[in-house]
Amino acid sequence: MTHRIFEGWHSHGRRVAVATKVSNADWARLPHCRSVMLAEGGKLFFTGKACKRGHVSPRNEHGDCTQCHLMRLAERRDAF
Repeated sequence: MTHRIFEGWHSHGRRVAVATKVSNADWARLPHCRSVMLAEGGKLFFTGKACKRGHVSPRNEHGDCTQCHLMRLAERRDAF
């Protein structure tokens, strides 16, 4: 296991508070940015910031919100 570069107390505290507010404290354990996620070989990272549609959820390697991604998949499924 490698150690991550610490993002700072303010950012860390905000991410943990947001993760516990949405009742998923495991999200706070995800990397805080895309570059750290790629260095660790992961698939998701969590910034704690809302996407342009207002979802606060982890993001994938392309920076897309996972909730928006699920909504797009549902729209495609329902289109047929």
